[in-house]
Amino acid sequence: MSWKLVLLDEVSKVLPDAPLKGSDIRVELPTASYALPAGEKLGPLTFAFDVSARGFVEGYDAPADVDAAGVVGAAPADAPGDAATQLAPALVYGGDSAWLKYGVEARVKAEVGFPLPYVALAANGDVRVLLADYHRHTQDTKARDALKKDAPELRLPLLTASLDKLGVGDAIAFQARGELSVTATLDWTDVYTSNLQTLTKLLSASTMVAFEAKAGATVSAKVKVVDDYAVIFSRPAAGQVRVQVKKVVAREAGVTASLHVEASLTDPAALVTQVEHVLEGLLSVPLSEFDSLMKKLEAHTLSENETKVLRIILDRLGFGELEANTTALRTQWEKLRTDVRTRVQALAESKFELGFRYEYLRLREQTTLLSTVCTDAQARTLHPLLVSGRMDSAMQKMQAEGLALEQCLLKEVNKESKAWGFSLKLGKWALGGSDTRELTQVVQRNSLEKESPQRISFLGVRGYKGTLLTPYMHWTADFKADMAEFRKSPTVADFDLGLYLLLAHDARKLSDHDLRQAVDEAIIWGALDDAEEEEVLKRIRDASGGKEIETRVELKLDNRTLRDVIQHAAAPDAHSAFARALARALPWYNVQCRDRPTVRESVYAPLWKEYLAHNWSAADAAKTAAAHLKNNPLVGTFAYVEGQLGNGMLTFAEIIQKNPGTVSKWRDLRAGLLDLRNSEQRSPSVFAGAFKDLSQSWAQSFHLKATGAFFLELASRGGNGLATVERTFTVTVPGTGTSIVFSKSRA
Repeated sequence: MSWKLVLLDEVSKVLPDAPLKGSDIRVELPTASYALPAGEKLGPLTFAFDVSARGFVEGYDAPADVDAAGVVGAAPADAPGDAATQLAPALVYGGDSAWLKYGVEARVKAEVGFPLPYVALAANGDVRVLLADYHRHTQDTKARDALKKDAPELRLPLLTASLDKLGVGDAIAFQARGELSVTATLDWTDVYTSNLQTLTKLLSASTMVAFEAKAGATVSAKVKVVDDYAVIFSRPAAGQVRVQVKKVVAREAGVTASLHVEASLTDPAALVTQVEHVLEGLLSVPLSEFDSLMKKLEAHTLSENETKVLRIILDRLGFGELEANTTALRTQWEKLRTDVRTRVQALAESKFELGFRYEYLRLREQTTLLSTVCTDAQARTLHPLLVSGRMDSAMQKMQAEGLALEQCLLKEVNKESKAWGFSLKLGKWALGGSDTRELTQVVQRNSLEKESPQRISFLGVRGYKGTLLTPYMHWTADFKADMAEFRKSPTVADFDLGLYLLLAHDARKLSDHDLRQAVDEAIIWGALDDAEEEEVLKRIRDASGGKEIETRVELKLDNRTLRDVIQHAAAPDAHSAFARALARALPWYNVQCRDRPTVRESVYAPLWKEYLAHNWSAADAAKTAAAHLKNNPLVGTFAYVEGQLGNGMLTFAEIIQKNPGTVSKWRDLRAGLLDLRNSEQRSPSVFAGAFKDLSQSWAQSFHLKATGAFFLELASRGGNGLATVERTFTVTVPGTGTSIVFSKSRA
């Protein structure tokens, strides 16, 4: 089955009587000029053609001819953007090739009860798709001669049989606004470091919780997104078919709905083990022990010590008043078990949805989402799956066939990847690069119109891996600003903001000093409290058994909280607040004035405040510190050490010496925050300057640590407080495959 061009004499008149080379061919076809089948079925879908169907012919022979579907284009080396991450389009300019593209619209209907994979754009509910057929010719072929050759039998991309008619250098494409689905897999540990408040809120305020996950414990979800995309089948050589799925610009104006992403776990039954781990984290004892205590309570056989243990657990859960009513207590416990299961599932699905949305908003138009080269037989199997939007099923089929993927939207999202920050994958800025600072802007448009509304996304990354002073350490700041909807003239107020900070130590055997330093960093960012230090240290030692461990502390601010920080950056005491943050961020040391962040703040904040005002040299800082601290009873003889300027990273003066430019970086940090505060109604272009200013304070781990502490204080002044600030401390023992995620319940 195919479609044909008729009334060739009339159609030929609108084409140049000249070679395809150098011809500008963009013509609409009169309805009477083509003959279409009455309707074609693809499983439960029916593709209908009627008098409203719009047809056209376009010609391509050089890069100046832009194909909106991205089927024809320049090779990556000649294309704008990052060529290293781009695949060549299906049909590449070069040599003696030119193409005529024949396009026609169709309407799609589905059988009753079948979920339509396409999204209606028109008010009357019509779901329209674009079918295109690309025919290769030599550049010296006259346009009218090419038309006459192609016209009798044009291919319909929705028909699998059309694949057999593809000549070398030809392509067919199917473009629609519809629902794409893919399957992604994450490690449970990465899930636990996001949106953890939904679980910690089940505990009394300021209660520590620790969730344990084992290596290989993964969770998978089917992720669906609605957007405009094209499915392309081309023939690069005899016996081969290249299959591609591309993100494309909408062909119709008015698409302003927010990007919709939805995730559902592929195996909800796999939650059982994780729910048990979470319950044990909430209880702080094994489930078997708690069940035994509950049974003894109901049988009135608890010993005095067992009664004390149970009361501590019930107080953690907020069930203390139910101790005397065992029936009500049992009911609440069963309700909690059900609630935890619901929340763990929602937590995992939210991680997939938010991470996928983050990735997807940063895809440029005509990004290849999926690409592989296969045989004709394999292409015939993939065709109906891709045309009906079932990308996840197509990928499973490719895997079963052993097909190599040239490109895949989520090829890095597997059990070996890490889903830190806002993303589902680390991408090209993977942790471990020596020094990275990059702000990427992606502009998406909602139609082919020149002045169509835009959806803009910014991704700003500042990362560093220590090489000299701290070769085992790396840190990252991930700043995001993206829009959910298309806007004609977007302003800063239209953006959803977020900031993620990470301090990480690579796997190695830690001395007691280094281990306490790692735990201290978690306390500085509020993932733990001072009072829990010894308990956490014991748990880490028990889990590691002297083996190598790796640690990471993560802090994440959502849009509302980051805007609170930006708003309060203008406070008159912001200078003092940053001095307090610098004092808290000083390295841990086993003396009374340095072994707790709160004590460091009380002792050293006045010094930092004066330093920010006068910008002392390191030598002057050493003298001033010794004089200022010598009479402080918390400092004692350590004041003498503070007066010695060595080459280490311990004293107040040495920290100044090893982290130059603290004063200028503080000024830049505040300037960047104030710039965002005062730019709500300005163009998004302000993000470039603001990111440059903010990222100055993320170049050294000490400054990043202090920035996190500073942002926490400003966030606490907002209406939302610290309740939605994500702070986690994760310890992994590679030798045992165990990871423990520590966090706190916050009011």
